[in-house]
Amino acid sequence: MNILLVDGLPEDYNGIPLSADFRNMIQVDLITYEEDAGEYEKVIASLNQLYPEIPKDIRMAMDGLAWFYSRGSTPEEITERRAEEPPDKAYSFNQDANLIYSAFYSTYGINLATVEFLHWWEFMALFEGLPETTLIQRVMYWRTVDLKDVSKSERNYIEKMKKLFALNNHNSNRQHMSVEELNQQTKDRVARRHKEAQAALEAQQAKGKEAIDGI
Repeated sequence: MNILLVDGLPEDYNGIPLSADFRNMIQVDLITYEEDAGEYEKVIASLNQLYPEIPKDIRMAMDGLAWFYSRGSTPEEITERRAEEPPDKAYSFNQDANLIYSAFYSTYGINLATVEFLHWWEFMALFEGLPETTLIQRVMYWRTVDLKDVSKSERNYIEKMKKLFALNNHNSNRQHMSVEELNQQTKDRVARRHKEAQAALEAQQAKGKEAIDGI
């Protein structure tokens, strides 16, 4: 786990330069929702957002993407955090862009449309620190709160807000492939192809040995 106040904001992964601006990782998040793109297209598009030059070692590159996107979390921490997430998605960078923009501007005086650079980890720390008075925080609460946990007097109002600010089907799809899942599928595919190639090589070597023995 990376501690922001101690370890600072990383600009590289294993010595490989990163495009650390928040816009790049928002693009990665949006890429994971693309319905018309396959796994390979999503991998390449995501890596192009993070690396000025994609490393030759794709497995290592995907590890770096998962690490940077999750802000330095280990695979175990990522799994644990996803298990604790509410069943309903709280926000969408696409659908909630205006709410996020206005919250940053009113709270921090940061214009997300014109700021030259804002590190992804810094952006997310500020996002999580937005006060409850901002509309985006209230909307996230309305979307995720269990109506069974609120009083009857509040229930009708919150139910109306849930419907008013409901994420559309594309943005609320919890079954979409996350960055971490994309990383794991890519590593599994690479490992499978390596195993197949190794088996083919061993079979070829065995045939060559048989041919030599038969001479």
